[in-house]
Amino acid sequence: MTARFITLEGIEGVGKSTNLEFVRGLINEAGHQVQVTREPGGTAMAERLRDIVLHHDEESVPALAELLIMFAGRCLHLENLIRPVLESGTWVPVSYTHLRAHET
Repeated sequence: MTARFITLEGIEGVGKSTNLEFVRGLINEAGHQVQVTREPGGTAMAERLRDIVLHHDEESVPALAELLIMFAGRCLHLENLIRPVLESGTWVPVSYTHLRAHET
């Protein structure tokens, strides 16, 4: 069977991480390899970009800059982790949070 990309979406605290582990177990029980990840983040550089949005100290981050930073992180995550893992036949469930710095 072809590998699958599965997203679990929601705001902070709704149980995405708990459910991600449940999904990981189901995929493993079905005999498939699985690599869980999260977004925003997921790779070392994407995590650093996530941190910029969350902890920008005294400097204001305009909405457009935040959007571009988040899409840069998504591109890194997709190209450097998700695509290669899927191409290897491994399933990829991801915990996805709509993150905005002013909400943290």
